[in-house]
Amino acid sequence: VYLYNSPFQALMAVTLAVYGDRPEAGPLMNFTADFWKNRILPVWRQILGTSGGWHEGGEYVGIGIGQAVYQLPAMWRSATGEDFFDEAGIRGFLDFLVYRTRPDGTHMRWGDGTHHDRMVPDRVPLAIELRHAAAYSLNGCPKRIAPTAWPWGPLPDRSLCDPNAIERMPLTRYFDGIGLLVARSGWDATATYLTFKAGDNYWSHVHLDQGAFTIYKGGALAIDSGIYGGGGGYGSDHHLNYSYQTVAHNVVTVTSPADTVPKPVREGPPRVIANDGGQRRVGSGWGVESAPLDLAEWQRKKEIYHTGSMLNLVTEPDLIVAVADLAPAYTNRLSGKGTFSHRERRVEAYVRTLGFDPRDEVVVIHDRVMATHPEFPKKWLIHSLERPQIRGSAFTIHVWPSESPKRSGGSLHGTVLLPKEPYLNPLGGRGFEFFVDGVNYDNEGAVEELVKRRGDVEAGAWRIALSPTMAAREHRFLVVLLPKTSKDENQFHIRLVEEGSRYGAEIVGPTRTTVWWFDPAHDGPVVDVTE
Repeated sequence: VYLYNSPFQALMAVTLAVYGDRPEAGPLMNFTADFWKNRILPVWRQILGTSGGWHEGGEYVGIGIGQAVYQLPAMWRSATGEDFFDEAGIRGFLDFLVYRTRPDGTHMRWGDGTHHDRMVPDRVPLAIELRHAAAYSLNGCPKRIAPTAWPWGPLPDRSLCDPNAIERMPLTRYFDGIGLLVARSGWDATATYLTFKAGDNYWSHVHLDQGAFTIYKGGALAIDSGIYGGGGGYGSDHHLNYSYQTVAHNVVTVTSPADTVPKPVREGPPRVIANDGGQRRVGSGWGVESAPLDLAEWQRKKEIYHTGSMLNLVTEPDLIVAVADLAPAYTNRLSGKGTFSHRERRVEAYVRTLGFDPRDEVVVIHDRVMATHPEFPKKWLIHSLERPQIRGSAFTIHVWPSESPKRSGGSLHGTVLLPKEPYLNPLGGRGFEFFVDGVNYDNEGAVEELVKRRGDVEAGAWRIALSPTMAAREHRFLVVLLPKTSKDENQFHIRLVEEGSRYGAEIVGPTRTTVWWFDPAHDGPVVDVTE
């Protein structure tokens, strides 16, 4: 972020300006060209992938890559004739800006970020360059006639103003560089909007949330909880003990009571961090190591930064299935050796399947989790803004209509099929909003004050912890989630089905019946569809 805030743009501009005019500019140009082509661009290619995703959250997309992705290639091409705008990742960055935008017009919540409505400076000039009408028109077309980028930039192009262009884009997009799947049932304000993350760690402003999903319909239903800084700044108790850690996300935790190694500090006593049962502590803020300088260093340390991968992905127009290996996020060969970062060895295998039927708007979550020891408790988590209602093995989460923030209201209905005798524990409310390892990390009330002051903050206050009632090394979770609006009266019939060694979820919906079959012999489902 700091590199792209302005320093490298300034270096490139000055170097290009003086090169050829002064002899001492030769070495400066050598340095700039090497840094640009052999350091920055390889990292962009890794993270942007073929589809343009970026790993950082909130406003960091705008103040970092979002004011470099056009400016740097434009300056370089103007001076040298070498064109990088045809690279798939740079072209796809505009798609990422479109798909990260929720039905309410704000940006998806993930990673570090305080603001989720901030502009991306290079969006308009890059959209003009690549003739991307949907990105150009996102949240309104430019009205002011002025250069659209520093230092010169193109003027606005009214021929690209097409508010309906977004409706011609596919409803699902997978951003392969960061392992992010974004899917929706439509482009209207009442659509179901879904995110699912399973990829590697790129150090800066990301959370320990591989495998986490979010669901939005009429409002934020299954949320990425906590808030960046939590009113106490970067590295506050709320940030490091809760919002940064896995416990604040919709994924599974596996807890060892021995996982208590304190956080390393430069001076003073070690800092105790809550044992949330979550993923390895990798990235900025943990005081373990500095950011990798380039792709080569990241690759040398891939054992550390490899935190997940997509094993299989199907993105048909009427059926989405993603199967992800999440075990590396919890365990690597350094785990269990008494380190703060790599933690105790607790997870031997973890494969999560996320399925989405956009036609009937059904989400299926299946988890196979194998712990190192059967006594390590496993908790399947889902977070919400409001208190969930629990009845037996079913639960409902509501988000109520409001004017500020603008939302129509919706609900999420969950049916737990596995484990067969589940324990659903609702945790939250005053004094327990961000409770983990015996402490409520609310920064002494600062988080609550921030939520009251800013209506767009979705810190949440409740979560459901779903647990099996019997101890075992391996457990399987199977949960069906139905997002609905307040006006939705569609009826569903959901039941567990078993056939020999196979088991699954039968979902009879308003337009069709799907059966999601799982087999202990392999990961990933077979989906039978009856129209």
